[in-house]
Formats: sequence, structure tokens, C-alpha cells
Amino acid sequence: MDEIQFIAVVGADGLIHPPEGVSLPEGELDVFVKARSKPDPAPTPASLARTRAWLLSFADEAKAAMPDLPSDMAENHDHYAHGAPKR
Repeated sequence: MDEIQFIAVVGADGLIHPPEGVSLPEGELDVFVKARSKPDPAPTPASLARTRAWLLSFADEAKAAMPDLPSDMAENHDHYAHGAPKR
């Protein structure tokens, strides 16, 4: 049998219950069990506001620290970074 992978539930009876439609052969099988991590809780408006404020302040710091760059920097990055001919 080829290896298959699925998400199962362990019931109160301690038995592994595969999802509907998954058929397993009778006999011995190698079973590997890995607990699923719980999803992160949904962000709250307050946590989103804090994150937004932090990102904006970080962007302001980055903009203030940015040196003056040529207006064609994006187009001619290879020229300025590596000496390639300008486009």
C-alpha cells in the first residue's frame, strides 16, 4: 500500500477515527501521530491597530534613514550595484 496522510480525530474512547471516505486495509500498519497545533486566535481591532502603528513608525524610520538614490535606481539597479551598463 502506498503511504497516505489524513487528519483524524481521537475520540473520547481513545480510538483514532479516520475521516469519512478513508479506507484502511486490515492488518498491521505503521502509524505516526503528530498533534496539530491550535490556530492562532483571530486578531482583535486593538492588536491590529498596534501592529499598523508599529509598521507605520518603522516605515517612517526607514524613509528617514534612506540615502538619496538616483531617480532611475529601480531600472538601473545592476548598473549601480554591479557596474553593468545602464539600460
